[in-house]
Parts: sequence; C-alpha cells; structure tokens
Amino acid sequence: MPTKKAFAAHARDANWVVGLRPYFKYRDLGIKDATDGKVLAQVIKANQSCEGPMGYHSHVLDFQMTYLLKGSALIDFEEVGQVRVEAGDAWYQPPGVKHEVLEYSEDFEVIEIAMPAEFPTVDEER
Repeated sequence: MPTKKAFAAHARDANWVVGLRPYFKYRDLGIKDATDGKVLAQVIKANQSCEGPMGYHSHVLDFQMTYLLKGSALIDFEEVGQVRVEAGDAWYQPPGVKHEVLEYSEDFEVIEIAMPAEFPTVDEER
C-alpha cells in the first residue's frame, strides 16, 4: 500500500547498490515503495571509468526522464543521433526508444524517474 505520509530520503542514509549496469551504482530514493511500484526515482552515478559504449538497448515502460546532476555524457538516440549532455541538462526517452550511452565523465551522476518502477531492458541491434 502506498504511504500516505511525506518522507525524506537522507543522503547520509544512502544505500548504493550495483544494478543493471555494473559500471554504475544506484540509489533508490524511496519513491518506488511510496507509490506501490508505480514510479521509480533513483540517483545513478559512475562506479568506474567509461570503457566504451554500454550497448544499444531500449526499455519497456510508460515514462522515463533523466536529469544530469554532475559531469557529462554522449548519448545516441534512435532517429535523433548523438546528443552531448552536461550538468543541468535533462532528457526524455519515449517508451521503447533505442539508445546507447557512448561515453560519460568520471563524475557522471543523474536522477532518473521512470514509470513503472520495474521495467525490462531489451538489448537491440543497430
């Protein structure tokens, strides 16, 4: 059942885990539990240096947006091409859009919001 109370996710209590990509670490901000799995809000940051493209892929979900807190990245989006993003930039990925992070800075850190909170990732062919 979703929480009916406001809450704060304190940085001092952060639990960073390795998730979908081993070169990133992930911090769940508690929104998944608060919304009974309807929304994911997480911080993702580089766990190691970029060693090249992460692989062309897509996600099966209803909504996904990302806000870059620190660093920079070069992302390739299907039908758009390469886009360089820097701290303060945000991007929206339509459901199912094929994409790939080609490179990211060592201080790369983003907030990602997605709906639903659990969604499959599909490896794609170029």
